[in-house]
Amino acid sequence: MPGVAEEGQETVRALLGRSPAPELFVRFLAEATGWENVGVHGIKRKDAQPGAPLDYSRYLRLRRQGSQLGGFAYVFAERSSINLRLNYTREELDEVGATQARILVTGHRAYRVSVDLSNETSLTQALQLANLAYNAT
Repeated sequence: MPGVAEEGQETVRALLGRSPAPELFVRFLAEATGWENVGVHGIKRKDAQPGAPLDYSRYLRLRRQGSQLGGFAYVFAERSSINLRLNYTREELDEVGATQARILVTGHRAYRVSVDLSNETSLTQALQLANLAYNAT
Protein backbone atom coordinates (compact mmCIF):
# COMPACT_ATOMS: atom_id res chain seq x y z
CA MET A 1 0.00 0.00 0.00
CA PRO A 2 1.58 3.28 -1.08
CA GLY A 3 2.67 5.40 1.88
CA VAL A 4 1.29 3.10 4.58
CA ALA A 5 3.76 2.15 7.32
CA GLU A 6 4.82 -1.48 7.47
CA GLU A 7 2.83 -1.98 10.68
CA GLY A 8 -0.40 -1.08 8.83
CA GLN A 9 0.13 -2.89 5.53
CA GLU A 10 -1.59 -6.16 6.47
CA THR A 11 -4.58 -4.42 8.03
CA VAL A 12 -5.14 -2.13 5.03
CA ARG A 13 -4.80 -5.03 2.58
CA ALA A 14 -7.42 -6.98 4.54
CA LEU A 15 -9.80 -4.00 4.46
CA LEU A 16 -9.30 -3.66 0.71
CA GLY A 17 -10.41 -7.28 0.35
CA ARG A 18 -13.92 -6.08 1.26
CA SER A 19 -13.72 -2.82 -0.70
CA PRO A 20 -16.00 -2.10 -3.67
CA ALA A 21 -13.12 -0.46 -5.60
CA PRO A 22 -9.73 -1.55 -4.23
CA GLU A 23 -7.76 -0.70 -7.37
CA LEU A 24 -9.12 2.87 -7.40
CA PHE A 25 -8.27 3.27 -3.73
CA VAL A 26 -4.67 2.14 -4.32
CA ARG A 27 -4.36 4.50 -7.29
CA PHE A 28 -5.67 7.38 -5.16
CA LEU A 29 -3.08 6.62 -2.46
CA ALA A 30 -0.28 6.27 -5.00
CA GLU A 31 -1.05 9.64 -6.55
CA ALA A 32 -1.63 11.57 -3.30
CA THR A 33 1.46 10.17 -1.58
CA GLY A 34 3.53 11.38 -4.52
CA TRP A 35 2.77 15.00 -3.65
CA GLU A 36 5.46 16.88 -1.73
CA ASN A 37 5.66 16.11 2.00
CA VAL A 38 2.57 13.88 2.20
CA GLY A 39 2.49 11.30 4.96
CA VAL A 40 -0.02 8.52 5.57
CA HIS A 41 -0.84 7.94 9.21
CA GLY A 42 -2.85 5.49 11.24
CA ILE A 43 -4.93 6.83 14.10
CA LYS A 44 -3.98 6.97 17.76
CA ARG A 45 -6.91 5.53 19.68
CA LYS A 46 -8.19 7.58 22.58
CA ASP A 47 -7.73 4.64 24.97
CA ALA A 48 -4.30 3.63 23.63
CA GLN A 49 -1.51 2.98 26.09
CA PRO A 50 1.73 4.94 25.68
CA GLY A 51 3.84 3.33 22.96
CA ALA A 52 0.89 1.41 21.48
CA PRO A 53 0.94 1.08 17.68
CA LEU A 54 -1.29 3.26 15.57
CA ASP A 55 -4.67 1.92 14.46
CA TYR A 56 -5.07 1.31 10.71
CA SER A 57 -8.41 -0.51 10.91
CA ARG A 58 -10.88 2.36 10.55
CA TYR A 59 -9.29 4.98 8.32
CA LEU A 60 -6.00 6.55 7.31
CA ARG A 61 -5.11 10.21 7.58
CA LEU A 62 -3.23 11.89 4.75
CA ARG A 63 -1.33 14.85 6.10
CA ARG A 64 0.96 17.46 4.65
CA GLN A 65 4.06 17.17 6.84
CA GLY A 66 4.75 20.41 8.68
CA SER A 67 1.17 21.62 8.46
CA GLN A 68 -0.47 22.60 11.73
CA LEU A 69 -3.95 21.91 10.32
CA GLY A 70 -3.95 18.13 10.56
CA GLY A 71 -4.98 15.90 7.71
CA PHE A 72 -6.19 17.10 4.33
CA ALA A 73 -7.96 13.77 3.71
CA TYR A 74 -9.29 10.85 5.68
CA VAL A 75 -9.44 7.71 3.54
CA PHE A 76 -11.48 4.60 4.27
CA ALA A 77 -10.02 1.50 2.59
CA GLU A 78 -12.98 -0.77 3.32
CA ARG A 79 -15.44 1.61 1.65
CA SER A 80 -13.05 3.18 -0.90
CA SER A 81 -14.28 6.53 0.37
CA ILE A 82 -12.36 9.80 0.67
CA ASN A 83 -13.35 12.55 3.14
CA LEU A 84 -11.66 15.84 2.40
CA ARG A 85 -10.77 18.88 4.46
CA LEU A 86 -13.08 21.10 2.46
CA ASN A 87 -16.16 22.92 3.65
CA TYR A 88 -17.74 23.46 0.23
CA THR A 89 -21.37 23.94 -0.67
CA ARG A 90 -23.02 21.90 -3.41
CA GLU A 91 -22.79 24.95 -5.66
CA GLU A 92 -19.03 25.29 -5.07
CA LEU A 93 -18.53 21.60 -5.84
CA ASP A 94 -20.52 21.98 -9.06
CA GLU A 95 -18.40 25.01 -10.03
CA VAL A 96 -15.20 22.91 -9.86
CA GLY A 97 -16.88 20.02 -11.69
CA ALA A 98 -17.04 17.69 -8.69
CA THR A 99 -20.39 16.17 -9.58
CA GLN A 100 -19.66 12.86 -7.83
CA ALA A 101 -18.75 14.48 -4.50
CA ARG A 102 -21.31 14.68 -1.75
CA ILE A 103 -21.75 16.89 1.28
CA LEU A 104 -21.69 15.14 4.65
CA VAL A 105 -24.11 16.35 7.31
CA THR A 106 -22.29 14.78 10.27
CA GLY A 107 -18.75 14.90 11.55
CA HIS A 108 -16.37 17.82 11.84
CA ARG A 109 -17.49 20.76 9.71
CA ALA A 110 -14.03 21.15 8.12
CA TYR A 111 -14.35 17.66 6.59
CA ARG A 112 -17.73 17.83 4.89
CA VAL A 113 -16.86 16.79 1.32
CA SER A 114 -16.72 13.09 0.48
CA VAL A 115 -16.18 11.05 -2.68
CA ASP A 116 -16.92 7.34 -2.98
CA LEU A 117 -14.53 5.81 -5.49
CA SER A 118 -16.51 3.83 -8.05
CA ASN A 119 -15.13 4.71 -11.50
CA GLU A 120 -12.47 6.77 -13.29
CA THR A 121 -14.52 9.95 -12.99
CA SER A 122 -14.85 9.62 -9.22
CA LEU A 123 -11.10 8.97 -8.92
CA THR A 124 -10.28 12.04 -11.01
CA GLN A 125 -12.65 14.20 -8.97
CA ALA A 126 -11.34 12.83 -5.65
CA LEU A 127 -7.77 13.63 -6.68
CA GLN A 128 -8.76 17.12 -7.86
CA LEU A 129 -10.52 17.85 -4.56
CA ALA A 130 -7.71 16.29 -2.53
CA ASN A 131 -5.28 18.59 -4.30
CA LEU A 132 -7.43 21.60 -3.35
CA ALA A 133 -7.51 20.41 0.28
CA TYR A 134 -3.75 19.70 0.24
CA ASN A 135 -2.99 23.20 -1.07
CA ALA A 136 -5.19 24.72 1.65
CA THR A 137 -3.31 23.00 4.49
